[in-house]
Amino acid sequence: MATSARVLIVDEDPENRGDIERRLVKAHFVVAGACGYGAQSVSLASEVAPEAVLVGVEEPLARPLQTVEALCAMLPNVPVIAYSSRADAETARRAVLAGARDYLTKPFRAGQPVQSILEQLQRKHARNGSQPSQAVASGIVITVYGAKGGIGKTTLAANLATALAHLTGGSVALADMDTQFGDVAIMMDIPVEKTIVELAQRSAELNRELIGEYLTAHWSHVQILPAPFEPTGWRAITAGQMEKIITVLAQTHDFVVLDTASCFNDVATVALDKANVVLLVSSMDISSIKNTLVVLKLLASSSFPQDKLKLIINHANAVDSVKEGDIVDIVRQEIFWRIPYDEEAGASVQSGKPVVLAKPGARISQSILDLASVLIGKEKAPQTNHKGGLVGRLLRK
Repeated sequence: MATSARVLIVDEDPENRGDIERRLVKAHFVVAGACGYGAQSVSLASEVAPEAVLVGVEEPLARPLQTVEALCAMLPNVPVIAYSSRADAETARRAVLAGARDYLTKPFRAGQPVQSILEQLQRKHARNGSQPSQAVASGIVITVYGAKGGIGKTTLAANLATALAHLTGGSVALADMDTQFGDVAIMMDIPVEKTIVELAQRSAELNRELIGEYLTAHWSHVQILPAPFEPTGWRAITAGQMEKIITVLAQTHDFVVLDTASCFNDVATVALDKANVVLLVSSMDISSIKNTLVVLKLLASSSFPQDKLKLIINHANAVDSVKEGDIVDIVRQEIFWRIPYDEEAGASVQSGKPVVLAKPGARISQSILDLASVLIGKEKAPQTNHKGGLVGRLLRK
């Protein structure tokens, strides 16, 4: 069999990827792409259509094994080969159970991993194969929307993104699509060097490499795409440009959290349409409840999928002027989650540190961490009667 097959390399370590690539190129394989674990690997595989995939499996094992499983599920006729510095039988067994066709240990023997790829391709050729999967993979998009300013929407978005990164160890992007204020950079205490508006202006050339140049790596392991400080920069930005940014973010990250403006404009509409889950935030004051009712009516009239819309009540004040039961009666929407009042929330905003990491024992931190757990299906929701992960239920529909 000719050795010009297209191979995808998946490994978190750039040096490992480089070493594997040199071995394959020397053997006249075509390196179709190289990337890290998670959604970026699955989306890249769907784009480059590899004939074989190599996945590095190192500690912690959860993410690489999940990546092997996801790649095998999307490309059932493409051999996925795992390699690792771990020579124990248990790791090899788990890799094979995840779907790997072979398990190689490092340092490689002479001729590896080339020989393994050739053997697997020969076996595939003997079986005559079948048509490749047409699945298109992407990460989960969570849009945080509120019908009124000052209700804690950005605080929730920033801390939810941080909680998702902390709980899953996966790749998480936080994009500031608030065309009015755009406070994510201030809340996360990062410098604003390149913004989402500048990226949108290059949408014609947008790809996974370019978008990485505009993301700021935060110490919480969240990748942030900030908004400009001056809202005038948004004037020339189109819905199509924002849609492309969201698409590429979802192709390169396991989770994408979008913080939006408290209005209905083209950018907010795209963020709502592209979301797998919409967290509609309302505080307990009358004006916020009234505006939330208006939003719910507008979405219902536009045939917006109601199953992905989740009402979040943020107790932003120590004393509420209305009762939760009254809110349900007014908006006719069940409350999905409640964020408790906590003075630590305000303190974290001033310090520029997400409260879920700065004060993990605080009531608000526990609530947001629990919300993130529910969204990813880690535990049963204590605040609802739903079973299983919300994201999982949505994606199974």
